Amino acid sequence: MSSRPKQSVRERFASIGKPYFAFLRMDTCILAIIFLLSIFVNTFILKASGSLSTALIYNMVSYGSQPVFMVGAVFLTRRLSPRYSQRVGFVFFSLLFIFIIAVGERAANEFFLVPALLRSAGAGFYYVTYSFQIIEYTTDDNRDAASGISGTIASVIELVLPLVSGLFLASFAGSFNGYRIFFGFLLGLTVLAFVFSMFLVPLRTVIDPLDRKTHLGEALRGLVSGRIGRSILFMTFFKGIRSGAMTFFVEILIFNAIKDEAVIGVNSTIGKIAAILGALLYGLIVTPRRRAKSVAIASSLIIGVAALLFLRSDWIFLIIFSAFNSGLNIFITDPELMLYFTVIESIDALRGKAGEVHTVNEVFLALGEVAGIGLTLLAGHFFPGSSIAATAAIILLTASQYFCALFISRITGELSSD
Repeated sequence: MSSRPKQSVRERFASIGKPYFAFLRMDTCILAIIFLLSIFVNTFILKASGSLSTALIYNMVSYGSQPVFMVGAVFLTRRLSPRYSQRVGFVFFSLLFIFIIAVGERAANEFFLVPALLRSAGAGFYYVTYSFQIIEYTTDDNRDAASGISGTIASVIELVLPLVSGLFLASFAGSFNGYRIFFGFLLGLTVLAFVFSMFLVPLRTVIDPLDRKTHLGEALRGLVSGRIGRSILFMTFFKGIRSGAMTFFVEILIFNAIKDEAVIGVNSTIGKIAAILGALLYGLIVTPRRRAKSVAIASSLIIGVAALLFLRSDWIFLIIFSAFNSGLNIFITDPELMLYFTVIESIDALRGKAGEVHTVNEVFLALGEVAGIGLTLLAGHFFPGSSIAATAAIILLTASQYFCALFISRITGELSSD
């Protein structure tokens, strides 16, 4: 049996093609929007409302409602087209920024659920089509090379934009005009992404244009009918318990302590540098058989450092912990993500249903995210205004990843025996 000749690095990059780079222009805009929004919408809410609970509930509603919008996105994808569904996401993002600019501080107080739902709808409609586009515009031979390009761009964005944005917002002191200009900038990026989407090559191979039926039920049955599929969904749920809250929780603790967007920008940049170093180390030591150990050891190290917050929890030490957490984050998230793709590709019943599979998986992820944020709110209820609550929440959220390690170990063993 003949095998395909191994491609050189130059050949892999050369084979990517113009359709992917057209997609990359659009995706870079959305990446910047979602990343900046994940940081500074929380500082906006904290600054305007003064309530940590409001910021937590905003994120709980945002994460919890996203799968609902993804179901609608799957319906539009099948009945009309993936690009039409994605552009609906751009409309929701635009409405989000227009709403905040128009109503100002009230968007963080009596109307704070409106931005939560609009952000959720924008992301939900965008990412259903995104899952098809990655498969359409790359091949198995050049997908890693394409990921390297997008990852490099993401690193630049995540290093530079938060720092610049934080310094810009801090320069307005007590005024909210800086946030209006900031959200106006994000609105401009959304319009630019919409324009770039008009030049994308239509999806032809990953979705049948004659298939108008949604396959959510088939995707769910394909996952739950086998032990490996069920384990993936349980793993995703426990992943969400940590990933939802820890995406923003430490940053809002820092902002709650110092009320300075510039410090948040600096913290984000430091965290990204730590994440890059962690990624380099991850590539050297983690293999498929070490994925479970990677999650368990990284979780243990984070819990150990988090325990020191019981002794000292000022904003400087929170930044130190944030950097440590960012550096080890890849050792928890990537083993889960890589195993997810490995399993999905191995289940024949799921082929051609990428959008539906991703939506089902997002439901379980959202359930975990809501549970994690709920746990954080519960800790705050029993220890109001205390650093004990925040520290206990961080430790419990991270400890949930031991269950992920257990499911990774079980899935890896079953894949090896097949």
